[in-house]
Amino acid sequence: MITLQSIGKSADDLRFFILLDGAHAGGITVHSVQGTSFSYGIAVAPAMRRRGAAKAALPLLFERMAARGFTRAVVQVAPQNAASLSLHRRLGFSVTHADEHAVTLSLALPSTRTAPTR
Repeated sequence: MITLQSIGKSADDLRFFILLDGAHAGGITVHSVQGTSFSYGIAVAPAMRRRGAAKAALPLLFERMAARGFTRAVVQVAPQNAASLSLHRRLGFSVTHADEHAVTLSLALPSTRTAPTR
């Protein structure tokens, strides 16, 4: 079972541990907020990879952020990170920009509020 545990020191500090059956599997950090869009980074511990942690944790993040009024998630992935690119495409992300340094992907979230709460 995957859960997110908030580790931020305030409501605006959007950092989370990813827990897999109660064990620390990685983390997610919301890096920036622009209007109703946010970007994030995700890291999964090498020993926990290929067990579905990121695939299960990201929808949990998107639910939390949609509940706060956010409508779009944006992520940048290294072009050589085939696993992350594949995961994000399976989650419904679309490529909005790509160059030799990064691939930018975006996903529309269901809107549950009219404005972000921070």
